[in-house]
Amino acid sequence: MHMSWDEIQTIEALVRTGSVEAAGRELMLRHSSVSRRIAGLEARYGAVLFVRGSRLVPTPLAAEIALRAGAMRTQAAEVAGLMTAEQRGRQQRVVITTSDVLAPLLFLALSTISPTQSVEVLVSDQEMALVPGRVDLALRPKHEPGGALRGRRLGRLRIGVYRRSSGTANWILPSSALRAKTSMQWWRFVPKDAPEAVLCDSLLGIRDACCAGLGLAAFPSFLAHGDPRLRLERELEGGPPLWLLAPAAREGARGLKGTQDALFRALRATEGAFAK
Repeated sequence: MHMSWDEIQTIEALVRTGSVEAAGRELMLRHSSVSRRIAGLEARYGAVLFVRGSRLVPTPLAAEIALRAGAMRTQAAEVAGLMTAEQRGRQQRVVITTSDVLAPLLFLALSTISPTQSVEVLVSDQEMALVPGRVDLALRPKHEPGGALRGRRLGRLRIGVYRRSSGTANWILPSSALRAKTSMQWWRFVPKDAPEAVLCDSLLGIRDACCAGLGLAAFPSFLAHGDPRLRLERELEGGPPLWLLAPAAREGARGLKGTQDALFRALRATEGAFAK
C-alpha cells in the first residue's frame, strides 16, 4: 500500500499543531477533510494514529511518522527552492542550438542585438530536441515545421560560387557524403568531377580551401561575409529554407519572445545571407 505525501504531511501537521483546525489552516483544507484523511489512513492500515478525547493525542506511531516527515518537509522545501532558482535562472538565459555551418550566421546576428538574457549557443550537427527550459531556439534548414515546433521562416540561403582573386580555376568539390545531404541541393549545379579538383568533406573546410586559393567553391554567401579575399563569381539556386524554431510550449514565454523577435530581425538583415 502506498501512503501519499499529502497524507504524510497531514499526520505531521496534526502532531505539530495539536489540532485539526490548525492543521487544516496550514494545509489549506477544511478540518472535516483533515479528519476524513486520518480516518481513512487508520482504516487502510488498521492502526490508530490519534487518540480522540478532549484533545487529540498522537500515538507513538504518529509521533514517529511526524518526526521523519519533518525532515522530509525540510527536504521538500529545499527541492522547491532549487526549482525556483532554476526557473529564475532559465528566465535569465536563452539557449540556442545550430550547426557548425550556420553558427557564423548566428554569431553575426547576435553581434547586432542586445538580448535581455544571457545567451548560450550549442553547436552540433545533430538536431537537438527543443525542450522548454533546456533548449529554447534552433536555427535550422528545414521545410515547414510541425508537431511540437513553431517557427518563422527567414528565407532561402543565398548560395554563391566563390574564388580567391589570386586563386586557381580548379574546383574544390564536396565528398560524396556532403553532396548527398538533402539540405545542400546546390551541389547539383557543381561538377561531380573536375581535373585537379580538391575534395573536402566539410563545408567550412571548402570555404577555407577557397580562401587559401585552391580553386572555385560553392557555399552559402554569409560564409564569405566581410572577407576581402573572396570574389563572387556567380550565384546558384538550391539554397535551403532557413527557420528560427522554438518549442510550441515555450514560444510565448516572457523574455524569450523579445529575444526571438530581435534575433529574427537581425538574421533577416544580415547582408547577402538570403536569396532575393
